[in-house]
Amino acid sequence: MFKGVQESYVILERRRGAILKKMASVGPFIMATPTPLRVKCGNAGCKCAEDPEARHEKFHLSWSDVDGHGTCYVPVDLHEEVREWIANYWKMKELMSEMTAISRKMIKMYAGTVGKVKRRQAKLAKAAEK
Repeated sequence: MFKGVQESYVILERRRGAILKKMASVGPFIMATPTPLRVKCGNAGCKCAEDPEARHEKFHLSWSDVDGHGTCYVPVDLHEEVREWIANYWKMKELMSEMTAISRKMIKMYAGTVGKVKRRQAKLAKAAEK
């Protein structure tokens, strides 16, 4: 590679390595949409039956992926933990976007310089054989 190009390429590789380290430290994540609901509990004597403001909080997740759509109830004990998983997903998605942008720069840099030179050299070698 050319000296200036090689140095820039190495810098981009280092940036990608730093992003990979950040990705490894993110922790568990889940791709889902949280849906908090306020519901009546079913107990006719409970104040939630009369007062909509006193309804109980219920937490569901919904998602859509290649396997289809889905939802699930999140137990009260897991509310905070699942919210953290969702936040981790968005961190991971941001890091993936950064990684993609850098990788695209690397491909363009290679194609525009080193790849161009290699193609030209191959063409000249082929012409020399004739």
